Amino acid sequence: MEEYRHPMSESSPTEPTHDDAALLAEIDAELAAERSTRSRAGLRVTGLVLLIGALVGWIASLELQLGKEILLENPDATLSCDVNPLISCGNVMMTWQSSALGIPNMALGLGGFAIMGVIGALMASGTALPPWFRWARLGGATFALGYVHFLAISAIFVIKALCPWCMVIWTVTAPMFFASLAHAVESGDLRVPAPLVNLLRRWVVLTLLWYLLVIVVIAAAFWRQWLVMFGLA
Repeated sequence: MEEYRHPMSESSPTEPTHDDAALLAEIDAELAAERSTRSRAGLRVTGLVLLIGALVGWIASLELQLGKEILLENPDATLSCDVNPLISCGNVMMTWQSSALGIPNMALGLGGFAIMGVIGALMASGTALPPWFRWARLGGATFALGYVHFLAISAIFVIKALCPWCMVIWTVTAPMFFASLAHAVESGDLRVPAPLVNLLRRWVVLTLLWYLLVIVVIAAAFWRQWLVMFGLA
Protein backbone atom coordinates (compact mmCIF):
# COMPACT_ATOMS: atom_id res chain seq x y z
CA MET A 1 0.00 0.00 0.00
CA GLU A 2 1.39 3.37 -0.95
CA GLU A 3 2.15 5.60 2.03
CA TYR A 4 -0.09 8.63 2.28
CA ARG A 5 1.61 12.04 2.60
CA HIS A 6 -0.21 15.17 3.58
CA PRO A 7 0.32 17.92 0.97
CA MET A 8 1.43 20.40 3.63
CA SER A 9 4.16 18.03 4.88
CA GLU A 10 6.33 18.69 1.85
CA SER A 11 8.64 21.73 1.83
CA SER A 12 7.10 24.71 0.16
CA PRO A 13 9.08 25.93 -2.86
CA THR A 14 9.03 29.41 -1.34
CA GLU A 15 10.71 28.32 1.89
CA PRO A 16 14.55 28.42 1.89
CA THR A 17 16.15 25.02 2.34
CA HIS A 18 19.44 24.27 4.06
CA ASP A 19 21.21 24.13 0.69
CA ASP A 20 19.80 27.53 -0.27
CA ALA A 21 21.04 29.07 2.98
CA ALA A 22 24.50 27.60 2.44
CA LEU A 23 24.55 28.96 -1.11
CA LEU A 24 23.54 32.44 0.07
CA ALA A 25 26.22 32.36 2.76
CA GLU A 26 28.82 31.37 0.15
CA ILE A 27 27.73 34.22 -2.13
CA ASP A 28 27.93 36.69 0.75
CA ALA A 29 31.44 35.48 1.59
CA GLU A 30 32.53 35.86 -2.03
CA LEU A 31 31.12 39.39 -2.20
CA ALA A 32 32.88 40.31 1.04
CA ALA A 33 36.16 38.94 -0.31
CA GLU A 34 35.65 40.89 -3.55
CA ARG A 35 35.06 44.11 -1.63
CA SER A 36 38.21 43.55 0.45
CA THR A 37 40.33 42.99 -2.66
CA ARG A 38 38.81 45.79 -4.72
CA SER A 39 41.48 47.89 -6.36
CA ARG A 40 42.49 50.95 -4.35
CA ALA A 41 45.28 52.07 -6.66
CA GLY A 42 44.19 51.25 -10.17
CA LEU A 43 46.04 52.37 -13.27
CA ARG A 44 44.00 55.52 -13.87
CA VAL A 45 43.70 56.49 -10.19
CA THR A 46 47.44 56.22 -9.68
CA GLY A 47 48.01 58.09 -12.92
CA LEU A 48 45.84 61.00 -11.76
CA VAL A 49 47.66 61.14 -8.42
CA LEU A 50 51.00 61.31 -10.23
CA LEU A 51 49.77 63.84 -12.78
CA ILE A 52 48.21 66.25 -10.27
CA GLY A 53 51.05 65.86 -7.77
CA ALA A 54 53.65 66.42 -10.47
CA LEU A 55 51.91 69.56 -11.70
CA VAL A 56 51.78 71.07 -8.21
CA GLY A 57 55.33 69.97 -7.44
CA TRP A 58 56.64 71.41 -10.70
CA ILE A 59 55.05 74.81 -9.97
CA ALA A 60 56.57 74.79 -6.47
CA SER A 61 59.98 73.90 -7.90
CA LEU A 62 59.69 76.73 -10.43
CA GLU A 63 58.87 79.20 -7.64
CA LEU A 64 61.94 78.04 -5.72
CA GLN A 65 64.12 78.36 -8.84
CA LEU A 66 62.94 81.91 -9.47
CA GLY A 67 63.49 82.78 -5.82
CA LYS A 68 67.01 81.36 -5.89
CA GLU A 69 67.86 83.47 -8.93
CA ILE A 70 66.58 86.59 -7.16
CA LEU A 71 68.76 85.87 -4.12
CA LEU A 72 71.81 85.19 -6.27
CA GLU A 73 71.40 88.60 -7.87
CA ASN A 74 70.55 90.36 -4.62
CA PRO A 75 71.38 88.43 -1.40
CA ASP A 76 69.52 91.05 0.67
CA ALA A 77 66.26 90.58 -1.23
CA THR A 78 63.14 89.44 0.60
CA LEU A 79 61.04 86.78 -1.09
CA SER A 80 57.26 86.58 -0.91
CA CYS A 81 57.57 83.38 1.12
CA ASP A 82 59.90 84.97 3.70
CA VAL A 83 57.42 85.56 6.53
CA ASN A 84 59.79 85.52 9.51
CA PRO A 85 63.00 83.74 10.56
CA LEU A 86 61.01 80.54 11.15
CA ILE A 87 58.97 80.51 7.92
CA SER A 88 61.39 81.49 5.18
CA CYS A 89 62.35 80.10 1.78
CA GLY A 90 65.49 82.21 1.61
CA ASN A 91 66.96 80.81 4.83
CA VAL A 92 66.61 77.29 3.44
CA MET A 93 67.52 77.62 -0.21
CA MET A 94 70.86 79.33 0.48
CA THR A 95 72.20 76.38 2.51
CA TRP A 96 74.36 73.53 1.22
CA GLN A 97 71.39 71.17 1.57
CA SER A 98 69.72 72.96 -1.35
CA SER A 99 72.37 71.41 -3.62
CA ALA A 100 73.27 68.32 -1.61
CA LEU A 101 73.65 66.13 -4.71
CA GLY A 102 75.70 68.70 -6.59
CA ILE A 103 72.63 69.81 -8.53
CA PRO A 104 70.20 72.45 -7.24
CA ASN A 105 67.14 70.79 -5.74
CA MET A 106 65.00 73.08 -7.86
CA ALA A 107 66.46 71.57 -11.05
CA LEU A 108 65.87 68.07 -9.71
CA GLY A 109 62.29 69.01 -8.98
CA LEU A 110 61.67 70.58 -12.38
CA GLY A 111 63.03 67.55 -14.19
CA GLY A 112 61.69 64.87 -11.87
CA PHE A 113 58.16 66.23 -11.63
CA ALA A 114 58.04 66.74 -15.39
CA ILE A 115 58.89 63.06 -15.93
CA MET A 116 56.36 61.93 -13.32
CA GLY A 117 53.75 64.13 -14.94
CA VAL A 118 54.25 62.42 -18.29
CA ILE A 119 54.06 58.99 -16.63
CA GLY A 120 50.92 60.03 -14.80
CA ALA A 121 49.30 61.24 -18.03
CA LEU A 122 50.09 57.93 -19.75
CA MET A 123 48.63 55.94 -16.88
CA ALA A 124 45.55 58.14 -16.60
CA SER A 125 44.88 57.51 -20.30
CA GLY A 126 44.99 53.75 -19.67
CA THR A 127 48.34 53.11 -21.34
CA ALA A 128 49.98 49.88 -20.17
CA LEU A 129 53.63 50.47 -19.28
CA PRO A 130 56.40 47.86 -19.74
CA PRO A 131 57.80 46.21 -16.57
CA TRP A 132 61.11 48.08 -16.60
CA PHE A 133 59.25 51.37 -16.87
CA ARG A 134 57.01 50.49 -13.94
CA TRP A 135 60.03 49.65 -11.81
CA ALA A 136 61.68 52.93 -12.84
CA ARG A 137 58.52 54.79 -11.78
CA LEU A 138 58.52 53.12 -8.35
CA GLY A 139 62.27 53.69 -7.99
CA GLY A 140 61.88 57.39 -8.81
CA ALA A 141 59.03 57.82 -6.34
CA THR A 142 61.03 56.01 -3.64
CA PHE A 143 64.08 58.18 -4.22
CA ALA A 144 61.92 61.31 -4.13
CA LEU A 145 60.36 60.42 -0.77
CA GLY A 146 63.74 59.46 0.68
CA TYR A 147 65.26 62.76 -0.44
CA VAL A 148 62.27 64.63 0.99
CA HIS A 149 62.97 63.01 4.35
CA PHE A 150 66.57 64.19 4.19
CA LEU A 151 65.49 67.74 3.36
CA ALA A 152 62.71 67.78 5.96
CA ILE A 153 65.03 66.57 8.73
CA SER A 154 67.65 69.12 7.69
CA ALA A 155 65.14 71.98 7.64
CA ILE A 156 63.56 71.10 10.99
CA PHE A 157 66.56 70.06 13.06
CA VAL A 158 69.62 71.62 11.35
CA ILE A 159 68.55 74.78 9.50
CA LYS A 160 65.65 75.33 11.92
CA ALA A 161 63.49 77.06 9.32
CA LEU A 162 60.50 76.04 7.24
CA CYS A 163 60.27 76.79 3.52
CA PRO A 164 56.60 77.00 2.41
CA TRP A 165 57.26 75.97 -1.19
CA CYS A 166 59.48 73.13 0.02
CA MET A 167 56.65 71.88 2.21
CA VAL A 168 54.34 71.94 -0.81
CA ILE A 169 56.77 69.53 -2.47
CA TRP A 170 56.81 67.35 0.65
CA THR A 171 53.01 67.33 0.59
CA VAL A 172 52.64 66.07 -2.99
CA THR A 173 55.56 63.64 -2.91
CA ALA A 174 54.03 61.47 -0.17
CA PRO A 175 50.80 60.49 -1.99
CA MET A 176 52.72 60.03 -5.24
CA PHE A 177 54.97 57.49 -3.50
CA PHE A 178 52.29 55.65 -1.55
CA ALA A 179 49.96 55.44 -4.58
CA SER A 180 52.82 54.11 -6.73
CA LEU A 181 53.69 51.57 -4.04
CA ALA A 182 50.07 50.44 -3.70
CA HIS A 183 49.75 50.11 -7.47
CA ALA A 184 52.91 48.01 -7.64
CA VAL A 185 51.55 45.70 -4.94
CA GLU A 186 48.11 45.37 -6.52
CA SER A 187 49.48 44.74 -10.00
CA GLY A 188 51.83 42.04 -8.71
CA ASP A 189 55.02 43.87 -9.69
CA LEU A 190 56.07 44.03 -6.05
CA ARG A 191 55.48 40.90 -4.00
CA VAL A 192 55.35 41.43 -0.25
CA PRO A 193 54.35 39.19 2.69
CA ALA A 194 50.60 38.61 2.88
CA PRO A 195 50.08 40.56 6.13
CA LEU A 196 51.52 43.68 4.47
CA VAL A 197 49.47 43.54 1.28
CA ASN A 198 46.26 45.01 2.68
CA LEU A 199 48.22 47.68 4.58
CA LEU A 200 50.29 48.87 1.62
CA ARG A 201 47.19 49.02 -0.59
CA ARG A 202 45.67 51.70 1.69
CA TRP A 203 47.73 54.52 0.24
CA VAL A 204 45.34 57.27 1.35
CA VAL A 205 45.54 56.16 4.99
CA LEU A 206 49.33 55.89 4.80
CA THR A 207 49.56 59.36 3.30
CA LEU A 208 47.40 60.86 6.05
CA LEU A 209 49.46 59.10 8.73
CA TRP A 210 52.64 60.49 7.16
CA TYR A 211 51.13 64.00 7.17
CA LEU A 212 50.21 63.59 10.84
CA LEU A 213 53.74 62.48 11.71
CA VAL A 214 55.29 65.49 9.97
CA ILE A 215 52.85 67.90 11.65
CA VAL A 216 53.57 66.45 15.09
CA VAL A 217 57.33 66.66 14.54
CA ILE A 218 57.13 70.27 13.32
CA ALA A 219 54.84 71.25 16.20
CA ALA A 220 57.16 69.68 18.77
CA ALA A 221 60.41 70.96 17.25
CA PHE A 222 59.23 74.58 17.05
CA TRP A 223 56.91 74.63 20.05
CA ARG A 224 58.46 77.72 21.64
CA GLN A 225 58.49 79.60 18.34
CA TRP A 226 54.81 78.83 17.76
CA LEU A 227 53.91 80.13 21.21
CA VAL A 228 55.80 83.36 20.57
CA MET A 229 54.39 83.74 17.05
CA PHE A 230 50.81 83.46 18.28
CA GLY A 231 51.43 85.63 21.32
CA LEU A 232 51.03 82.85 23.86
CA ALA A 233 54.44 83.24 25.45
